[in-house]
Amino acid sequence: MLVQKVKMISTIPPTNEQSEEQASMETLLAESVQNSLGQFMYHNAIFMCERLCAEFPTETNMQLLVGCYLHNQQAYAAYHLLKGTSMAQSRYLFALSCFQMDLLTEAETTLCPPNEPTAEVPNGAAGHYLLGLIYRLFVRGVERYEHIKYNLCSIF
Repeated sequence: MLVQKVKMISTIPPTNEQSEEQASMETLLAESVQNSLGQFMYHNAIFMCERLCAEFPTETNMQLLVGCYLHNQQAYAAYHLLKGTSMAQSRYLFALSCFQMDLLTEAETTLCPPNEPTAEVPNGAAGHYLLGLIYRLFVRGVERYEHIKYNLCSIF
């Protein structure tokens, strides 16, 4: 009986006041995470961001959590969170975590999918720079030069 009541209560749509409270709570948690990152308190940022993602599970919040993991040198955690995502920023962060874990082939295929030869490299100049670093480690001189040149041209 109690379980049915809980289910009934949870299906009631939130009022405008509740949704405003939730939005302000999400903003407050995100600002707290950014503040912790700015103060180099990575463990605190991870804790706060995990709470943020548990309460408000959006891909943007997940990207913030991945950024916390990458700042804390936990590329493996970022890798497992982002595996299979498709947003451009998530693909870039996934490739970055692959690069940090020396999974260069996976990082390259994430940035330049072989089945989509005309696809844009995610995250603009930073994505091209990362691709140039990958090609440098693969000793692919021509491709490396092109991506580093594209990176420099897009900055200016």
